[in-house]
Amino acid sequence: MECFYVNDRKLFLNQSFSVNDLLVFLNLNIDLIVIEYNKIILPKSLWKHTMIKNNDEVEFVTIVGGG
Repeated sequence: MECFYVNDRKLFLNQSFSVNDLLVFLNLNIDLIVIEYNKIILPKSLWKHTMIKNNDEVEFVTIVGGG
């Protein structure tokens, strides 16, 4: 079984899926999130085409407003 990391938490995968699939599964608001994929900011245009592989690191950063 392969694994990957989301915000430093180890998760296991038993099927292939994209970064976008992961966002949908986690029910994250795509309008308020930035993704770092293997230490590089991943443009939103690549989310559907970037497949998560063994030992990948995905970091989600949520944009928070304030005042």
